[in-house]
Amino acid sequence: MSDDNTKDYALEEGIGRVQDGAEGLFSQLPSYDEMNPAKRCAATEAVRDVVIDQPFLILPVVGIFSFIVGGLLRRRR
Repeated sequence: MSDDNTKDYALEEGIGRVQDGAEGLFSQLPSYDEMNPAKRCAATEAVRDVVIDQPFLILPVVGIFSFIVGGLLRRRR
């Protein structure tokens, strides 16, 4: 037998983050959204990546934010 099978492979080998290579945080990106092509920027792409990559970090943040907004809306009545 040979020792050719010594390299470990990962499922996502060679796949980088989506926002890598963006010129600036608020610079316009080439759009792929036909409904709203002029409104995309690297900041929205970065937020989208964080939400997709770390959902268990975002869920408590959204829960706390909605709890505070709900309390403020209830107080306005």
